Amino acid sequence: MRMRLYRLCFFVSALNIAAICAAAELPSPQVAIVAKLYQDFAFEAVLEEPTSENSSFIDQKKPVLLRYLTPSLAELLLRDRQCVKTTHDICRLDFAPLWGNQDPIGAGVKVLPGAASDTVIVRLRYPSSTTQLTYHLKHIAVGWRIRDISYEPEHSTLSEILESKL
Repeated sequence: MRMRLYRLCFFVSALNIAAICAAAELPSPQVAIVAKLYQDFAFEAVLEEPTSENSSFIDQKKPVLLRYLTPSLAELLLRDRQCVKTTHDICRLDFAPLWGNQDPIGAGVKVLPGAASDTVIVRLRYPSSTTQLTYHLKHIAVGWRIRDISYEPEHSTLSEILESKL
């Protein structure tokens, strides 16, 4: 009888330890949304030219942008895309915002929690350099969404770029 009790206690303890370890491995919702963004648009850094099935992040329609961005940041991005269509020229955004440059080919991505609960760090490793982006998130009714991206070493943000005068 006593041996069964020890086995039961051991089994319950092992389950508790396994549950704690499994919980520790799950990323926060903030990290998860940024990681999902990079998973969904990784082809931008792998394919030299997007196919008709894979249009780049900045060319997505509003419902797709709203899966990742706050409505205000999505609106700024859509406004810039409309400017490009109207003028047939570069407007405010002249680089790929997820990659912080014009040529994301060959980037390695590491998504990490930031110092604050509403920030996520993305380290981009290229063959000749490494750069870091800081994602600023906001919790809205539908969950965590990206409200801005800070680019280093310039320290400008995506919203500052999109709101700037032409």
